[in-house]
Amino acid sequence: LPTTHALRRLKLATLNSVSLIAQQRKQWVLNLLLQKKIDVAFLQETKLSTDKQVEVMAHFVRKHYDCFTSKANAQSGGAAILIKKSRGITICPEWENDFNGRVCAVEVLYQGELHKLVSVYAPNEIAERKQFFSTLRQYVDTSCKIVLAGDFNCVLHVADSSKALRSDSSRVELRKILRDFDLQDANEFAAGPCLEYTHWQGTCHARLDRIYVSSELAATSSAYEVLPLAFSDHALVTVAVGKVAPQTKKSSWWSGWKLNESLLEDELLRAEIKNIIGEKSDGKIVDAVIWEELKQDIKLAAFRFSQEKAAKKKAVKRSLTQSLRTLIAEENKTPGVFTSDIRECKGRILELLEHDYKGAMIRSRTITLERDEEPRKIFKTRERQHTSRNQITKLQVGQDTVTRQEDIEAAFVNAYTTLFTADGNEQTSEIYKGLLPKVSESIRKKINQEITAAEVERAIKELAPRKSPGVDGLGSFFYKTFAKQLAPILRDVFADILRRGLLPPSMRQAVTVLIPKKNVAGPLGVGHFRPISLLTCDYKILAKILAKRLESGLGSVIGDHQTYGIKGRTIATNLHAMRVVCETAEVLQCPLAVLQVDLSKAFDRVCHSFLFSLLESCGIGARLLRYVQLCYRDISTRLIVNGNKTAPISVSRSVRQGCPLSPILFALYLEPLCRAIVRDASISGLVLSSGSLKLLAYADDVAVVCSSATQVKAVVQHIRNFCNVSGAQRNPEKSAGAWLGGWDTKPERFLGIPWTSKVSSYLGVCLDVELLSTGRGGVDLNRLKFKAADCNGRYISLMHRAHICNSVFFPTAWYTAQVVPCASLDIAKVHRLFATFVWESKFERMRRNNLFLSQKKGGLGLVNVELKLRVHRFLFFRDHKSAFILSAFRELGGACFNPWLEGATGVARSRVLKFYKEIADATQFFEAKFSREYLDKVKRKRLYWDTLESMTPPPLYRISAEGVCKSDVFQRLRRYPVKMGSKNFFLRLHWEVLPVKTWLVKKGFFEPWSTNCALCPVPETLEHVFLYCTNAELFWAELRAVLRTDLYMDWKKVKYLEFGSGLKSRAWEVLALLGLHALWNSRNDHLFVVEGAKPAWRHFVEGFMYVDSIIEATQQPGLECWTAWKARLQRR
Repeated sequence: LPTTHALRRLKLATLNSVSLIAQQRKQWVLNLLLQKKIDVAFLQETKLSTDKQVEVMAHFVRKHYDCFTSKANAQSGGAAILIKKSRGITICPEWENDFNGRVCAVEVLYQGELHKLVSVYAPNEIAERKQFFSTLRQYVDTSCKIVLAGDFNCVLHVADSSKALRSDSSRVELRKILRDFDLQDANEFAAGPCLEYTHWQGTCHARLDRIYVSSELAATSSAYEVLPLAFSDHALVTVAVGKVAPQTKKSSWWSGWKLNESLLEDELLRAEIKNIIGEKSDGKIVDAVIWEELKQDIKLAAFRFSQEKAAKKKAVKRSLTQSLRTLIAEENKTPGVFTSDIRECKGRILELLEHDYKGAMIRSRTITLERDEEPRKIFKTRERQHTSRNQITKLQVGQDTVTRQEDIEAAFVNAYTTLFTADGNEQTSEIYKGLLPKVSESIRKKINQEITAAEVERAIKELAPRKSPGVDGLGSFFYKTFAKQLAPILRDVFADILRRGLLPPSMRQAVTVLIPKKNVAGPLGVGHFRPISLLTCDYKILAKILAKRLESGLGSVIGDHQTYGIKGRTIATNLHAMRVVCETAEVLQCPLAVLQVDLSKAFDRVCHSFLFSLLESCGIGARLLRYVQLCYRDISTRLIVNGNKTAPISVSRSVRQGCPLSPILFALYLEPLCRAIVRDASISGLVLSSGSLKLLAYADDVAVVCSSATQVKAVVQHIRNFCNVSGAQRNPEKSAGAWLGGWDTKPERFLGIPWTSKVSSYLGVCLDVELLSTGRGGVDLNRLKFKAADCNGRYISLMHRAHICNSVFFPTAWYTAQVVPCASLDIAKVHRLFATFVWESKFERMRRNNLFLSQKKGGLGLVNVELKLRVHRFLFFRDHKSAFILSAFRELGGACFNPWLEGATGVARSRVLKFYKEIADATQFFEAKFSREYLDKVKRKRLYWDTLESMTPPPLYRISAEGVCKSDVFQRLRRYPVKMGSKNFFLRLHWEVLPVKTWLVKKGFFEPWSTNCALCPVPETLEHVFLYCTNAELFWAELRAVLRTDLYMDWKKVKYLEFGSGLKSRAWEVLALLGLHALWNSRNDHLFVVEGAKPAWRHFVEGFMYVDSIIEATQQPGLECWTAWKARLQRR
């Protein structure tokens, strides 16, 4: 966890004082605070309701504390903050409170850091408390560090109450605040072994009084104490923050250095790196030694640049902090004079703090949306959670559990040293060499040519972004930025590697991260972690080139039964084939045994000598074979355990997970086993009319289909033989078998392997007969809801919410849905989940089908899962060429496919054959809409969009007197340099779903008084709000006068932001959008009596200045007139 030196044991306390009106009670509280040496006290239920009472309280404590009070109102009780004088705390002059006397917030400057202190007194009633926590967000929505303390009148955990937790919706709102603003309970770090209650009432005791602090401060918390008091039914809760926690010894910082990719956006650094590359490569061939030196020079240049940039940033922050102190001191002498300067200075400090969250967005491993999603504190929470998930606090080693970092590291090093060391027990055998076909001569010549600069450049383009770099710290963005300069250099380096017969040191070294496996029952052991190798990008570039060549050569060597590592083969093929096996066994009641083989640590036990002998036997070519051998010569890795790197471990066996070569090499490694089983005549598998199936493989997931127990024994013997010569090791306990169809007996254990009567999980998909019959479970709704919950608290635009549905939620549902039947009710639930996620509400504001339309036609392009399934079912039937699947169409689906397959009689209809019924329904659906000629040739994407458009009528908001309007306004909207809120506003405006009074009444909501505008005696419609309302007419007139621009609005311009194609058109579009949003914000401020309400012009100026800051930073084209407008605006 991050630590800070900002606070040096600042002692905080929170207390429900019951009342501070009586002089005696004031003295009791003051004595207590002085006795406990409290620096900042958060008080609740002060009951100070008048200016006189507040003045008396401030006067009473003035010698020791500065007092800030939120006056009590009716039953609210009041809240206050006392800050110790002579403690080096500079208090900002403007502080906040609410009208109800439940919140008091003060910003302070301490040890060069800005902090916000918030005292809260939550209501007793659940509904009121829920609303209170919703409004509390505005007080903690800041980039600076936060201390949130007080009486919350609810608990979050069972341990915090003497009675069971009752239903409380306010608890959810409080948890959202803690998550979204990176707040942690101070007692998690500073409390003793048992928690103490802070409030006692009858038989119910609870820890209602708590102190929440930003995670940077939480890690430094200590001395948590709960002190019961005689004059209150609440205890005094204290904690000290600022003592730096002891740090775990870490590896050398330079060995873990990584290039911050944002630095490469700076032109100065890019120019410096180009010069370094040019000096090293000018007029000479760069060999492996020079390349290593070049990387070191680049690293040093980037490091120096980052240090200088960080020093400048710190200097600016120190200067701003000092300026803020000076301004506050002067403001205290002459109140009101420097208020605006203090606000501006604080704003600039907060802007600097916001940059810290950009790094957290990356480190949290959260899917982020680049330009659209702003960095916020929730990413600090996500980063902390990500670190916590991968933190190994204890490890099961044999019968013992170890907890010390040194012992955990030693256990992993010992285990992986053994795993990565070839044991030498493999038996030499020539049996498998003859099983593999030879690579053709023409292909061998093609894939053994010298590596070209074009290949290198192509491999650089294919590098995945945002992947952790290897030991040199240079990520993919660096190589993509300088691809043109680096491609010829790397070509020469790779040629030099072949001449030398050894990779450079950095390319031979890897770093292995340990990812805990999911759904592990019991304590985690060494075997419950997946080792992922982090390799240098220059090695990955070479490996990608070699992998492509190997794929070209081995595509004909590796049979169709293996779908891993070969382009054009997919995991869906395996799933469809296994579904057919289950269907056949159930319908025909033929006895079939499915054996799923588990190879323990399959990738890590690959014997290099066995692998190289296979490459040689299939005639891959001398040059390519030599390159592959060099990739595994004298290589090593270091494990990362809780952020610390272990000693290097030599790797003499395994193909590394994370290496581009591994998929194709592992597929070749397993091919002898697969071919031995397929060629064994004694193993019949499943035979249909014109196709048969014995074996399916996806990486190390091997499934074999047998028709007798004798055949199962033969398969197990083949596996034993393969393990003897290859270094593989079968795991009987994790292997699984299924007796399908009609067997006389179905033993639960056979050959040491557990067996069941169904395929409950194959490649993550359940193929139970019940699922195949009903379609229930074809979509994992719980998993979708979990992914949706992962986006909670993130401020994402409507457009990007649709993008998340399409790119994250849909693939999750699609994996299973494409291969098994799906219940229509489940598909409807998926659509409902998509819609509620997009709207962030259970209330859908318009017809759901409109969201499925393309952006050009007024929708968001949201995936219609039902239509996607129909398209997939139809094209699967039309295009599939596998003899085995075609036989299944005829023999199992014949009753459904009579109109389309000649002579397809097949078996009688059965519930378990629901998938074929869905194919037939989809085919009939499309034949009713389109011609046979069209359906014979149409591509998947075109069929989907043509069908969607034919099914969905044009939305009413796109229909005008001229007809249906097609507009690119949504595409333009994505590129506007405005805040996300403005984009969301415009989408709702365009869809005509903004909640004006006439719209609310039309939707069935009760609107008191009338539907008239709050300012004008006419019905409040969208046109009225933005064009004809007095507020709108005055605003547009003022905007034209101040900016001296002819921006005249009508309803079409409001809806489509179209202002011709002139030089100023884009600027006018952005200006109009800011004006429309400002009008809407001012309307809401007035209607809902918002505290600190602003007129439309002030909202517009704020938006204008934000856009100006973006234009200055990015120099966007088409907005050149913005500078002139800014000058006119400032002269106003």
